[in-house]
Amino acid sequence: MPVAAVRLKIRARLPSGSRAYVDPVFSPNGKLKPLYAVVDGKPEHHPEGIYNLRYLKAGKRVWHAVGTDAQLALTAKLRVEHKLQSVSLGLTDPDPIKTSGKTDLAAAIKEYLSDTAKGKSKRTLYAYTRTLNVFASTCSRQHMEQINRRDVLNYLDHLKTSGNVPRTVANNSNYLKIFFNHNKISWPLEKTDRVKYTEKAVTAYESHEINALLAAADQEESELLQFFLFTGARDQEVQYATWRDLNFTAKTFSVTEKLDLAFTPKDKEEGEIPIPDSLVDKLRIRRSRYPDTRLIFPGIGGKPNGHFLRTFKSLALRAGMNCGHCYNKAGKCCATKPVCKRFELHRFRKTFATMHHEAGISARTIQSWLRHSDLETTLKYLAACDHKSVKTREQVNNTFAFVRGAA
Repeated sequence: MPVAAVRLKIRARLPSGSRAYVDPVFSPNGKLKPLYAVVDGKPEHHPEGIYNLRYLKAGKRVWHAVGTDAQLALTAKLRVEHKLQSVSLGLTDPDPIKTSGKTDLAAAIKEYLSDTAKGKSKRTLYAYTRTLNVFASTCSRQHMEQINRRDVLNYLDHLKTSGNVPRTVANNSNYLKIFFNHNKISWPLEKTDRVKYTEKAVTAYESHEINALLAAADQEESELLQFFLFTGARDQEVQYATWRDLNFTAKTFSVTEKLDLAFTPKDKEEGEIPIPDSLVDKLRIRRSRYPDTRLIFPGIGGKPNGHFLRTFKSLALRAGMNCGHCYNKAGKCCATKPVCKRFELHRFRKTFATMHHEAGISARTIQSWLRHSDLETTLKYLAACDHKSVKTREQVNNTFAFVRGAA
């Protein structure tokens, strides 16, 4: 029985506006040129293109989308070829395909992402989209009911070999599991397959670190840093903070939903946070510099600024505070580049909680200001603070006071 040929195509948008399956472009050395398509006999770059496999299965033509990654598309092609060859030789399939599956994987992904876009933030949607597209490109199955444990493990192995840290692999596994649950498909992994990772302890900034950063900051950077510190707000909450969210009389900042900007607070938790007089005074002056903007910290053209982290890391480098030992995925070292992992915006929330706790504010009140859905999360923020308190130091010293020579 002859083996059905597996053709690699790329679905691209033509000048007429239609989408067509056309041949991909191979370099003279035989390598697939990423996202290039042959249109009217000429190679064209189509970044919107999606690779597809075309082959015959049980006498019917099958089109199988395999994502946007050229290398993964070729890998998927080889897998299908091996599968078809195994069937043609009459060999027992070690990974049998169920025939009762009716849920098309590509269609399920499209529908799920469409539904997700209605209720999730852009960042969450991006994470889900990337997870599902990469999974589809590594999986040779057409129907979700056909996917088994080995398919998911191959996907996780791909993430690991691509340089993703264990926490990222675990997050992607969870996103994929949510997708399976959404489609009422049993999750194929076993408990022993769970990706293990080290839970990173979030530490607060020390007062001398904050002062050193402020000393090196210009006016814009200083106001931004203090806003993060004094409000305990998340990155996106600051991006979408508007002047209407400030009450200069009550001296508060409110995190509010802004549907016209497609912004919804995490877990739908709005909230009001009291802010110190010093920040109120700075924001009054800032308002006079930005009399016509809606956002407090606008980006180009008055749009939300998505580069706060980059700004903060550049400030840390300029202040000479980088550790000099961090490397990012591109191999850049924080000794000369703004990539130090010690400086993250989320640490300001930890610092906000720690300083209020040390000042005597109750955990319940801090929970309300941080808009945590449960107290346990807030207590995790405050645990390290208790370890460093004067009372704890006295208790530790008293515990080991009997040891000779320890004093």
